[in-house]
Amino acid sequence: MMNYRTITVLLAIFSIQGVFGEQCLSDQWPPKPDRIVPTYVVNLDLPPVERWKNISTIYKPAIIDLVNYIKTFALSISPELQFLISLVDTKLPAMADTLPAPYGDEMKGISQATGVPLGEIVLYNIFYEIFTLCTSIVAEDQNGKILHGRNLDFGLLLGWDMINNTWELSEKLRPLITQVNFTQNGQVIFRTTTFAGYIGVITGVRPGVFSISMNERYGLKGGYIGLIEWIFNINRNQSFVTFAMRDMLTTSETYDQAVKFLADVKLTAPCYYILAGPVSKQGVIITRSRNGSDDIKPLGKDNLWFLIETNYDNWKKPPFFDDRITPCIKCMEMKGKNQVTFESLFNVFSSRPVLNKLTVYTALMEPATGRLESFWQYCRDEDAPCAP
Repeated sequence: MMNYRTITVLLAIFSIQGVFGEQCLSDQWPPKPDRIVPTYVVNLDLPPVERWKNISTIYKPAIIDLVNYIKTFALSISPELQFLISLVDTKLPAMADTLPAPYGDEMKGISQATGVPLGEIVLYNIFYEIFTLCTSIVAEDQNGKILHGRNLDFGLLLGWDMINNTWELSEKLRPLITQVNFTQNGQVIFRTTTFAGYIGVITGVRPGVFSISMNERYGLKGGYIGLIEWIFNINRNQSFVTFAMRDMLTTSETYDQAVKFLADVKLTAPCYYILAGPVSKQGVIITRSRNGSDDIKPLGKDNLWFLIETNYDNWKKPPFFDDRITPCIKCMEMKGKNQVTFESLFNVFSSRPVLNKLTVYTALMEPATGRLESFWQYCRDEDAPCAP
């Protein structure tokens, strides 16, 4: 758990961010085979309560370990989340029945398969609405081919290990990372990179149609407001940000439909949706408040052949202690439009400070083909100093 000494050390680290430097690497591809994330199947033809049984059984120990950590340590750090502690065993189990189909029944199936109380499974599935950091890139090469990639950074302020210089929650998340192919009638409808037992979508691709990633948005009241409204039935005319992504992957049959859906849907939390399509110029950053879009930035604006989003409004300067976007832009420009490949993007995502102590995976997507490749990421100080 974060204590005063930890916070003091981290503030000192943040204040001298420059010591970590910047990189633009070219030698990180291909990743070693032991970093390739495994793939499983969720069959949408099965009853919702049965869909996650296999994955949940395989990952049962890691799910139990993570849920125990979240409940015991992480929630006590943020005053805004204190209300969840007393609700885990009282209100949250009932919350499963208030969610739109099929999400409540899928959570019940995960609870049955793991033996984890339903309230804790609900907590696990709504926790990502609040503590996600990310970098997402959409880029188009000189021939009009579009690729989409993202780093998922997770675990900020949720337990700093002073001995190993790591975020404890980030370390517990890595064993749960999986790719999931959602199938129907024997066909892959969409693919995601996710965590075992987590039913929403943070990263996904619908082959031949679009790819999508979500980044948390800071500077506004976070998802805990929407959670309170939902739990106490103040306002349920809104979608959880990762459930909205899964709804969109399930129902949207064109890139334009996907953009409109994510621009308009009411949400429990502010966020950034980053989409890419299979056709030239199909890329967009949708800056979302809970009630609508504050900005929609298309690929090609200002003659840029790429879009980058971290966790701050892209028309503003990022905070000095977390400027991942400036070195990322420099690195993309150094690579050039003729190097829009999985190799080039992976090298960018593996360059500090885009790669940092919070980074748990890199996912690379090609919307035209539905190709999705995901890799565990580690930022090790012995290679070069890592920003926390």
